[in-house]
Amino acid sequence: LFESGNLSGLLEAMAVVSANHNGAPLSQVAINWCRAKGTIPIPGARTIKQARQNLEALDWNLSAEEIRLLDEASVKVPAYIEADKSPFPKSDINTGLVMFDS
Repeated sequence: LFESGNLSGLLEAMAVVSANHNGAPLSQVAINWCRAKGTIPIPGARTIKQARQNLEALDWNLSAEEIRLLDEASVKVPAYIEADKSPFPKSDINTGLVMFDS
């Protein structure tokens, strides 16, 4: 996935948006992108810090240009990632819970 640049392009676009908003966490970028698409995201939080970050996403909105940037980058990402090929952690670093079980 990273080898083709598909996901890295999206992460780079998210980093640009983050920088536009005082280094907002990428989770806030994702939450606001969902909101911009008319969905109601229900983010999970394992810590108080994560819950606060999720709530702070409501303090700002994406510009039309930022939405376009994210949309263009996301088109290049495959819709399905097999668990064994995912670049994401296989288990939670704090709890050890399995992130992918299939």
